[in-house]
Amino acid sequence: MKITANDIAKHLGSTLNGEDTTIERYAQLTVPMPHSIVFAKKYSDETVHVLNKCNNILAIVTRDYIGKLTCSHIVSDNPRLDYIRVLSNFFVQENPKGFIHPTANIESGATIGNDVFIGAGCYLSAQCVVGDGCVLHPNVVLDNRVVLGHNCEIKSGAVLGQEGFGFERNEQGEPVHFPHFGDVVVGNNVFIGSNTTVERATLGSTVIEDNVKIDDLVQIGHNSHIGEGSMITVGAIVCGGAVLKPQSYLAPNVTVKEKATIGYRGFAGIGAVVLRDVADNTIVAGVPAKEINRNK
Repeated sequence: MKITANDIAKHLGSTLNGEDTTIERYAQLTVPMPHSIVFAKKYSDETVHVLNKCNNILAIVTRDYIGKLTCSHIVSDNPRLDYIRVLSNFFVQENPKGFIHPTANIESGATIGNDVFIGAGCYLSAQCVVGDGCVLHPNVVLDNRVVLGHNCEIKSGAVLGQEGFGFERNEQGEPVHFPHFGDVVVGNNVFIGSNTTVERATLGSTVIEDNVKIDDLVQIGHNSHIGEGSMITVGAIVCGGAVLKPQSYLAPNVTVKEKATIGYRGFAGIGAVVLRDVADNTIVAGVPAKEINRNK
């Protein structure tokens, strides 16, 4: 399909500045190529110099660039976000709808919605529910009772629904495992990365609300509750019963103690160890984590 700069401007609801041109590829700002689209989220004179040497290119830029560019460009309040929208609409190749790989192991009784993609080597237990439009990449495991909402994407190697690490010592000091009878409930438009684990609840539910985005190599403990729109990045550990209120953010390698709460729009910096509740709109960092600022 032929894509033009004007097509892109219309898709973004924006005005094209400069000549219309065909767009065939995406490119890095540092290595722009003919007939490509790039973005600049910060102003620099060097970027102006680079872009003005290019022909047949489309740049999405901030208002700081107005009147300084000779190449075709679109002015945006958030160039990176609009660039993502362009890539997603014009360049991303979606997995085939309604496809289940023949090597996937889906037990009788599992409920699969419409337009679902299930990759090679996946396992789904009989009690699982997968909503419409979900994508399960190869080797995903949904064990015991896992309910996925609509349009979720689960990357390879993720394991949802198996039992957590819960033990109580007996009279002889030996660890005795606490049987897990709960489930995992995942909302709509949730993204879960590779080799991430989400444990089923001991009793009740482990909950991941709508629009949550979870990176690779993350551990979500039993009975945790992850609020809507939260983001959890690589290597983070959310211990059992912890709560992340909506719009929370955990930077890489953060640990949240069991039953601790991160408040609304709370932010934990890289490597923070959260041992106490974090108030709404608060930024914490360090070991143990302490307040360093407030979100505006």
